[in-house]
Amino acid sequence: MIYFDTSALGALFFGEPTAPTILQCLESLDDGELCTSAWTLAEMASVGAIKERTRAIDAVERAEGLAAFHRFVAGALTLIEVEPTDFRTAAVLLDTPHLALRAGDALHLAVARRWRAALATLDVRQSQAAEHYGLELFPLTS
Repeated sequence: MIYFDTSALGALFFGEPTAPTILQCLESLDDGELCTSAWTLAEMASVGAIKERTRAIDAVERAEGLAAFHRFVAGALTLIEVEPTDFRTAAVLLDTPHLALRAGDALHLAVARRWRAALATLDVRQSQAAEHYGLELFPLTS
């Protein structure tokens, strides 16, 4: 399984410069290999709202990006529910201050770890933490 975090999915669905490369990576994978957590639903809504507030995109682009994301979730991703143990695992992962890991990113790592999934992310800090904790990384660059 490949766990896609919000940095990767946000880039894809809100038209960031890395979107074509991410799309190419996705096309190389089989259906059923992709997953993300329900936490990503909230984070994607937040990403869209932030991009609209900062005028990086307009309301139509935000709505279209979120609609495309939700279609993708419904058709191509396994959506993993966050469990109470994931929050506890995230808290343990956050207990390494030099990694500068944020709570939401620790939650992504906890879910990916529970599912033994490789992590697909564009977040350098999260990648470093994943490597520190022994999680496999799925490369999103060609």
